[in-house]
Amino acid sequence: MTRKSMILTTLLATALMAGGGLAVAQTGMGMGPGGGMGMGMGMGMGMNPNAPWRARLAEIDQNRDGVLTREEMAARAGDVFAAMDGNGDGALTREEFMSVRMGPGGGGNPARMEARQAAKAARFAPMDENRDGKVDRAEFLGDHDAMFTRMDRDRDGRVEPLEFRGHGW
Repeated sequence: MTRKSMILTTLLATALMAGGGLAVAQTGMGMGPGGGMGMGMGMGMGMNPNAPWRARLAEIDQNRDGVLTREEMAARAGDVFAAMDGNGDGALTREEFMSVRMGPGGGGNPARMEARQAAKAARFAPMDENRDGKVDRAEFLGDHDAMFTRMDRDRDGRVEPLEFRGHGW
């Protein structure tokens, strides 16, 4: 092994030890005994107060009661649509949709960012119900309303943390 490759290997190992725990936890590859149920073990969905889903839920939860209503989801979706609609024409092109990164997180996990962007790209065509190559506000809000319905598994009109975190948003 050359000196340069040894240095790169050491830097990579240091980076993984310093910040890679989050990436490992989020991919379900954690080595802890909790299998995703403890602090930072598994998919970051357990008791970890810093799990990414908690920040996303807090962004949407306008009244801070710890649960989401259909109205809160619609309000947040409207804000997101406005942020994405760069030219203000009331419709999103694929480029506008993909150019805005919404949500918490500093982007410190490139593999996760790439996977989330791929999942986001796959959502565009199904949202474009009339197949005109754009997603208008009604289509966008309809998609988020359907997402709320999928998350609200007990159909009580509220998405609680357990329902939200299982959605993988």
